[in-house]
Amino acid sequence: MEKTLKFLKIEIQNHPLFEDKLEFSVVNTARVFTDREDRLTNLFGNIWTNNLIALVGRNATGKTTIMKSLIGALTFLLEAKSIDQTKLKEILMGKNNIKITTYFYGSDNYLYKDDLEFGLDSNGVTWHVVDEKIYQKRLNTQVTKKNLFDFNDLQPIYDRKNLDEVAASVLAPDDSIFRIVVAKYQQRQTIIDTLAFTNINALMYNQETVPGEILNFLDPTIEYLKIVPKLVGGDTTQVFYRLKFKGRAEEITETNFLTIEQYLSSGTAKGITLYGNVVAALKTGGIIFVDELENHFNHTIIKSFIEYFTDPKINLNRATLIYSTHYTELLNEMERGDEIYITRRDEKITLTRYSGLKIRNELVKSEVFDSDYIGGTVPEYDSYLDLRKATKRSVND
Repeated sequence: MEKTLKFLKIEIQNHPLFEDKLEFSVVNTARVFTDREDRLTNLFGNIWTNNLIALVGRNATGKTTIMKSLIGALTFLLEAKSIDQTKLKEILMGKNNIKITTYFYGSDNYLYKDDLEFGLDSNGVTWHVVDEKIYQKRLNTQVTKKNLFDFNDLQPIYDRKNLDEVAASVLAPDDSIFRIVVAKYQQRQTIIDTLAFTNINALMYNQETVPGEILNFLDPTIEYLKIVPKLVGGDTTQVFYRLKFKGRAEEITETNFLTIEQYLSSGTAKGITLYGNVVAALKTGGIIFVDELENHFNHTIIKSFIEYFTDPKINLNRATLIYSTHYTELLNEMERGDEIYITRRDEKITLTRYSGLKIRNELVKSEVFDSDYIGGTVPEYDSYLDLRKATKRSVND
């Protein structure tokens, strides 16, 4: 059986936008009931990971920034990319060094801790890795959730500052040494980033023929849609769209998506693109990140995409969906409190796991959020009144 490497937890310290130490984990904190195990993946013993996690918060509370931080760190470490090739280039900011600690589980029962410190170069312009240490510990049945991430008294197995001359000579200042660990595993989680499609409509699919089932689900008037890449000279590839509606004789053929977009709703185009990425995550057991899942979709479509990750007959490879939303009713689809993170912002961004709050189980999650039960989840009432008065003045004038 192939050895796999999976993400478990990240900690970000000394970031100018985040308060204190920001923590995000996919490891369960709430009790796992036998009849609800499909929503999680068992690593070993009583350690499970969530297949679904939602980030919810009002506007400008840092949901997108947090997702970019996660994607940036994970692609930097798991895909052996340089800082400028990842979203780290968008989230590394300020003048002080930023520390990012990430934990990974190896299916050969090893846990890894990667301690990274980023800083600016002597010119104060370019970010690079100042320091990096990697720790490893063997897991056994004595490990609990309480001590899972305890690496006290362990020495690093790799230290960036103590590499041999050959390794040090080929290591770029904006690369990670975690690639040494990744090389030990035949598989590592794929990171599927869909943030580029949050506010931009696009039509992409990884096969030439879009499945009729997804077309019928999104727009039953479509007979078929083909997205055909063709070489048009040298190494240049151009996409040809072939679209046909039921009951119409003619086929619409176009190379310009803006023209095709006139025939398709934004929800249909976005749904096809997202569906292709969801299937890719499910096939590989990867992590897919979706910002503002509710954009352009009705509740049925959203619910169906979420359910793929809780159905063991579909999610065979234990993929993970991490999404952000403003649509608080989606929280009611989340059966577990540890599937929800709440973003809030006063002067700085904070991230709180719902399961860590003392909230009665019988309370409806969306109502807890919308009622501002825990504070900082809805606009302040004074600002609501001020905006109402300003709107009235503007209209009257």
